Amino acid sequence: MKLLVVDDERSLRVALADELADAGYTVETAATGEEALEWLNKEDFDLVICDLVLDGISGEDVLDYMLAHSPQTRFLLITANATLESAIKILKKGAIDYICKPFDIEHLLRIISNVEETIRLRQENEALRARLYQKYQFSGIIGKSPAMQKVFQLLDTVCQTDVTVLLIGDTGTGKGLIAETIHYNSPRRDKPFVTVSCAALSRELLESELFGHEKGAFTGAIRQKKGRFELANGGTLFLDEVDDIPPETQVKLLQVIESGKFERVGGEETLQVDVRLIAATKKDLQEEMAAGHFRRDLFYRLNVMPIYLPPLRERKEDIPLLVEHFLKKYSPDKPLKLSSEIMELLLEYEWDGNVRELENVIERLVVLGQQGDVDTSFLPPNILNLNKQRGEFEWGKITLPDYLHRLEKAILEEALIRCQGSKTRMAQELGIPLPTLKSKLKKYQLF
Repeated sequence: MKLLVVDDERSLRVALADELADAGYTVETAATGEEALEWLNKEDFDLVICDLVLDGISGEDVLDYMLAHSPQTRFLLITANATLESAIKILKKGAIDYICKPFDIEHLLRIISNVEETIRLRQENEALRARLYQKYQFSGIIGKSPAMQKVFQLLDTVCQTDVTVLLIGDTGTGKGLIAETIHYNSPRRDKPFVTVSCAALSRELLESELFGHEKGAFTGAIRQKKGRFELANGGTLFLDEVDDIPPETQVKLLQVIESGKFERVGGEETLQVDVRLIAATKKDLQEEMAAGHFRRDLFYRLNVMPIYLPPLRERKEDIPLLVEHFLKKYSPDKPLKLSSEIMELLLEYEWDGNVRELENVIERLVVLGQQGDVDTSFLPPNILNLNKQRGEFEWGKITLPDYLHRLEKAILEEALIRCQGSKTRMAQELGIPLPTLKSKLKKYQLF
């Protein structure tokens, strides 16, 4: 443990340094506040033992500097003329304690021993939190719930094989992240990982995207294009929202899965590829089959190893871990702490958008909380004011004008985020004149 003793009385400073060194501590000394700041600029200390009254920079000034530049360092005040008022002021600022001269060295050593124990417990706690954080991750996937532990067990199995995987889960549950995890933990990790969003393309464009096309195959095909199957050769092809593939394209996809062979659109040359396939869907493919929207034979080819990704509402015990992860992601230099009230709201909310929605909310809190404490009013209206579990209106606890005032402010804050501060876009989205919007922003001090 490293200590800095700051006192303008040389005899006390030297004697105290000797006693502390004999007790096994590493000790540096400073005769003035200026010297103390020099030490703090070049060295890290666990505890600063500092006189209140110094020539020039005072002990209180040293404490202020520490709080701004070295908040982990503890501060112990020593003084010959402390009043209760001055002591309380220093303690409120962040000092751990104060002692009056002359003092008993044994009393001082007990205080230092308590500081040492506090530091040890903090370090153990941080190490434990780090181990827990790592334990409940699988290449960036976070969860300690039984449902996610089951997913991790399946991932351990499928990553070391070439089996076709079907990921089943709602929007925002992390299907893309799981697909990447499987690829980058598989023997194909050094080969391409290629993604196709099947819902984003028409049938003609999807076939061109999957299989490529020859020059002149259709209007606008001015040059030959390789498809995603070719680009993924040797690696993994991830078909997102596979349930949106049209029936005609489903036939061609089935042929490639069965033989590894295909022709580009408008081409005659048969191409051979070696691709590991991962598909994802948010729909029940058996219902899609029953409705005639999805081929039965294709379903059985894709459903070799199904992995169900639970929605966030089914694994709410993972929310605190996810919140901590996203806070570190969006505020790495100054991690924010959320109040128990905010965490309670996050735990009660149903999260239709799942992990993706939670991440967006935490990013919002970080942006709005940069200037001070994170307030519940920073939460989106659908969590703060429309949360069904908390009730939309707390009868007897809030007046209707106050409730509407709070709701309007929350909606404006949400609009600021969504429209990236553009007043014109906000006015259009909210359906109000621009002057009215500016007046409301001024009213709620949201400029």
